[in-house]
Amino acid sequence: MNKTTQAILLTLVVSIGIGARLSILGWLFFLGIGSALLFGISHLIVQFYSMNYLAKNENKSSLLIILSHLSFLGIFLFQSDFDDSRSYSVLGHTFGVESEILNSIGFPIVGILIISFIIISFIIVKKARRNKVSGNNVKYIVPSVFASLILPLIFINVLYANKDLQRTKELETTGEFNSINRALKNSESAEIIKINPYQTRITSFPLEIMELPNVKIIDLNGQQISTIPDGLNKLESLEVLNLLDNNIAEIPKSICDCENLKELRIGGEIQRFPDCLKTMKNLKHLSIQSPYSNELLDDLREFENIETAHFYLKSDDVDFSLMTDEETKENFKNSKKFDKEKWEEIKKETGLKHKY
Repeated sequence: MNKTTQAILLTLVVSIGIGARLSILGWLFFLGIGSALLFGISHLIVQFYSMNYLAKNENKSSLLIILSHLSFLGIFLFQSDFDDSRSYSVLGHTFGVESEILNSIGFPIVGILIISFIIISFIIVKKARRNKVSGNNVKYIVPSVFASLILPLIFINVLYANKDLQRTKELETTGEFNSINRALKNSESAEIIKINPYQTRITSFPLEIMELPNVKIIDLNGQQISTIPDGLNKLESLEVLNLLDNNIAEIPKSICDCENLKELRIGGEIQRFPDCLKTMKNLKHLSIQSPYSNELLDDLREFENIETAHFYLKSDDVDFSLMTDEETKENFKNSKKFDKEKWEEIKKETGLKHKY
C-alpha cells in the first residue's frame, strides 16, 4: 500500500473512530476523551513510524494495515456510554442500529479489540524496525495530523445534522413541522407549526402560514413578534395559537373571526381585550403574559365560554442592587407581583380553573 493511500486511509479511520466516540459524551465522557487521545495518538505514531516499511512490502503489509485499522475502529465503535435515562452504544448511536445486545456485549468486545490492537501494533513496529526502510514522510504526517484534528468535528456536526433531519422527518409524519419552508412543501399534511426559538428567531408573524389550509396549532412561543396579522380566519381549522414570550402590543379584532379557536396564548404588552373575544363560542382557554395582567384579570368575568386561564406578569429584568432606597425597592417588587387574591376571587365567581 503506497504512502498516499496509507495517509488517506489512516486519516479517515482516526477521524471516524474519534468522531463517533466523541459524538456521545455522557457520564463516561472522561473515558471517551481519554481513549480518543490515547489510541488516536498511538495509532498515528505506529502507522507513520512504519509507513516506509508498509509501503515497500505492499502485498505482505496490506493485511496488517487493515487489521490494525479495524481493531482501532472497533475500540471506539463498541464502546458504550449512558446518561440519566438510558445507555448508548457508539455503533448504535452513529449508524442508528441501537439494540440491547450491542450495549451488553460492548465492553468485552472492546477489551478483546484493545488486546488485538496492541498485538498488531507491536508486530508492525517490530517488522519496521527490523527492516529499517528509510524515507521522508513529513509531507504525509503534517496534513494527516491536521486533518485528524479537524475531520472529527466535521463528522460530529454531519452526524447530528443527519439525526436532526431524521427526527424532523419522523415528526412530519404526524403533521408537525418545525420549518415553515418544509411545511409549505407539504401544505396539505401540515397540521402543527412549532418553531424552536433556540434554533430560529422570528421578528414578525410569518404570513406564509396562511397558505397552510389544515393547520390546527401554531406555536411561535419565545419569538420577537410584535403584531398579529389580519387574515388568520383563512385558517379554518386553527384551534391553538401560542404567542407567549413575544412582544404583542394588541390583540386584533380579526382574531375573533377564527371561529374554531379553542386556546389563545399571548405574551407582550397587552392592555385590553377586544369585546368580540369575550363572546367567542369555542374559546375555552386564555393565557396572558403582560405587565398589565393584574388589571386584565377583571375582564375574565365578562368571558362567556372560558373554562381555564393562566395570567402572569411580564416585566423587564431589574437589577435591584442598583436601588439604594429600601422602600422604593420593596414597592417596586410588590408592583410586580401577581394579584393572587384577585385571581382566587375571580375563580370563585366564575368557576374558572388554572391551567398552564
